[in-house]
Order: sequence, then structure tokens, then C-alpha cells
Amino acid sequence: MIKPTLETLTGQSQSTFLYRLFEQDEFASPYHFHPEYELTAILKGEGNRFVGNSMSPYKKGDLVLVGGNVPHCWKTTLREGEINARSVVIQFDRAFLGTRFFEEQAAWKVIQLLDKSLHGIHFTGDEASGIINLMLSMAKVDEPFKRLIILLQILDKLTAATSYELLNAEAVIYHSPAIEHHRLNAIQGFIIDNFRDKISLKQAAEVARMTPNAFCKFYKKMTGKTLMEAVSNYRLHYAMQQLISTHKNATEVSLDSGFSDVAFFHKLFKQYTGKSPLIYRKEHLEGLGLE
Repeated sequence: MIKPTLETLTGQSQSTFLYRLFEQDEFASPYHFHPEYELTAILKGEGNRFVGNSMSPYKKGDLVLVGGNVPHCWKTTLREGEINARSVVIQFDRAFLGTRFFEEQAAWKVIQLLDKSLHGIHFTGDEASGIINLMLSMAKVDEPFKRLIILLQILDKLTAATSYELLNAEAVIYHSPAIEHHRLNAIQGFIIDNFRDKISLKQAAEVARMTPNAFCKFYKKMTGKTLMEAVSNYRLHYAMQQLISTHKNATEVSLDSGFSDVAFFHKLFKQYTGKSPLIYRKEHLEGLGLE
């Protein structure tokens, strides 16, 4: 089961921001949150990215800005016998240039960017590639002040970027006691790890250390969804990925995504996308010029 962790910069670095390069068999960070903003660039690997309430595939060149206290994790598709995960990550506090810097009118574009990052922002195209190159250039610089200059350049390019998408329609940030953050992240982590399997209300309630009735009220209050609505959402997104990346038929996709009732899968898929699974696949492949 994924356990939530709270990461902070305090005590980890004398700098006002943190720069790290990762190279691992798989991304080890669990579903977690922290008050710092985080810019993550994927240099190698593929799998699924979970930010707030969204699930999307990622691969080399993926660039995402996540706002403070927005839960997130990257789950790696393993390739035996090789390094499957390489990334560069920058974390910074909103006040990393002082408490008043971003109150100045000259910084209003950065303020807008940081506010937007509470939705999770996925940057794409040549703009993203240029920003990733800037992030990598930090590794060649030892002086903190010069790294700070590069970070300001990165923020400037992020504010000017036009090729991006918001990962969540609504901002995903919790205005509740820390204990509720940890409880919700434990639940979300459990769902992420098990959505393709059968998940019962009793299991989820046990993760939250609550009675089933109390759990239902808590989860609905915190997410606006029921447990099964959340599970179905992840299953649908996984099914959409499978339809466009494999040759499995709709029945196989349904079962592989966690839907035991194929008819229900077809009904739910059409409600969510407006199309049948096969029409969804056909239109997507036609859009890529593959049919």
C-alpha cells in the first residue's frame, strides 16, 4: 500500500530551493504532498503520473509543475535489467525570494503561474524541451547565486509558455487539518495501488481507520466523490490509455482496467467520453494518422 509522506525543504538544504537529479530502477517517492512547488522533468522512463485527481501517462520529455500541498506521484512501468527512471526536480517555496517579492506588480505573471499550478500544469512541445535543458544546466553550476538566476529564467519561460494543459479542472489543495491530509493521502494511495483490483468500502475504511459510514462522509466531503466514483475514474483513464496504446479488444480492456461487468464499462465509458470504446480508439488513431 502507498503510504503518504510529507516532504519539506527545512533541514535538507541551506538554499531557498532544492535541485535534485534522480536515477533509479523506478521512481520511489510514494503518493505524497509538501508545501513547496515542484517542477519535475522526466529524462527517462514511462508509466502513469498521478497529480491531484488526475491520472495520465508520462514518458521522456514530460514536464509538470505541481503546486504546494497538491498530492502527486509517478508510477514507473518497469523494464527488467535497466534503469527505468531518470528525472530532474526543482522544489521551491513561494517565499524563496523573500515574503514580499511576489507581491510586486512586476512579478504578477509568476503569481498567476503559481496559482495555476494548484491544478497541476503539464507543459509540452519545444517550450518544454527548452525549459528541461535549462533545468539540466543547473547541474553544471556550483554557485547558489548562479543557480538562482537559472531558476528565475525557468520561471520566466514557464510564464511565457503557450503549450500546456491543466491536469485538474479544479485546483486540488486541502484547507483542512494535517491529520485529514494524511488520512486522505493514505486513501488515495491505496486507490492508486489497487484500482485495477476489487476494492471494497470496508478495505478503504480500514486504511483510513474509520467506520464505513464515517469514511463515506469524510471522503465525499474531501473529494466531492464517492469511493466508487473515484475508483471508476481511474479505471476509465486506464482503459482510455489501453485503447490507444494496445491492440486489446474492448472486453479485454474492460477486464484489465478493473471492470468485471463489461456492459457497465461500455455504459460508463460512453457517459464519460460521449463515444463507445471502439469509436474512441478509431478517432484517436485517425487523429494521429495511423488509420
